[in-house]
Amino acid sequence: MDSTEEPQLRTKLIFWLLLSVLSVALAEVTVASAPLAFVNPVEAAFLLTFYGSHLLVFAWLAFRRGWPSLAALWFAGVLFGLYEFYITKVLWSPPWGDSISIGHIDIISFIVLAFFWHPFMAFIFPLAVAEAGGTKSRWVVDQFPARVSGVLRNRRTWLLVLGTGAVIHGLLTGSPGVAVVSMGSALAVASLTLFWWRRGDRQQRWPLRALLPNDRQGRWIAVLLAAQYVVFIPTWTPDRMPPLAGHAVVWVLYATFALLLWLALRRTPWTEPQDSPAGWIGPGAIAMIAALLAISALASLGPSEIGSVIVWLVATIVGLGMLFGSVRHVLRDTREAHSR
Repeated sequence: MDSTEEPQLRTKLIFWLLLSVLSVALAEVTVASAPLAFVNPVEAAFLLTFYGSHLLVFAWLAFRRGWPSLAALWFAGVLFGLYEFYITKVLWSPPWGDSISIGHIDIISFIVLAFFWHPFMAFIFPLAVAEAGGTKSRWVVDQFPARVSGVLRNRRTWLLVLGTGAVIHGLLTGSPGVAVVSMGSALAVASLTLFWWRRGDRQQRWPLRALLPNDRQGRWIAVLLAAQYVVFIPTWTPDRMPPLAGHAVVWVLYATFALLLWLALRRTPWTEPQDSPAGWIGPGAIAMIAALLAISALASLGPSEIGSVIVWLVATIVGLGMLFGSVRHVLRDTREAHSR
């Protein structure tokens, strides 16, 4: 690893919990898919295990040989999101209604969930937030294009992003009480976990990569992840499984994105990023949280269809943009490597 002293497992476990909390909060709570995820202990335990094991396995694969590009992180995130086939089956038969079906796959749901939602909300953004607030590196944010990473470092931009997220969250919950409890519980759990992690100035000791699973730990977490597939493939809405042709298409997708991830990681740099002090929540945090809760509660009185349209439209545009950009990045690097 990059650090001269690898953190002990009990230290890593706290950071892994932080990553898991952020993944569940961003992927499930924000769009009211599981608005009370942190209120129900059983649901919280399940989601933290499920999302955490996915995130840690794919982060281990992405970072095990160096510091990955945004394209590599995105390909790993797509593979993360493909669980929506074999676990929930929603990419074969979405409960919100079919759109365009090709090869037994619901195309719009596939673009939104596999190309945007899970790569960013469940994987890349949790890594970026945990790295910024809990480590001495800033690799993930710096992999975005300069104009984007510069904007992401701006306080006003974050306030705008958080405010917009509160509006969408409120619209999708449809209830002021649920909106406040949902967002309040997620912010409380994430903040407390971050406080716990930062005790003893842990955020100043290691870069992100040193806090992710090493090879031995990654293999054990992969076993835990595989066990969940063994349990849930035959028991979670098995009636939504397609015929063999539908499975064959998914196997091709897995193979394609695994190949693209491998190609993207072949030129992963070993150089450790320059140290950067971890960010922190300023003295106005309480006022900001109160404002976000109020915004979400007020927005919940509006039509939920507006929130859904915004999410699906943005996710489709960004997801397709990342597909073309990431594939182009890998093909360009592959051509350059062969020309040498």
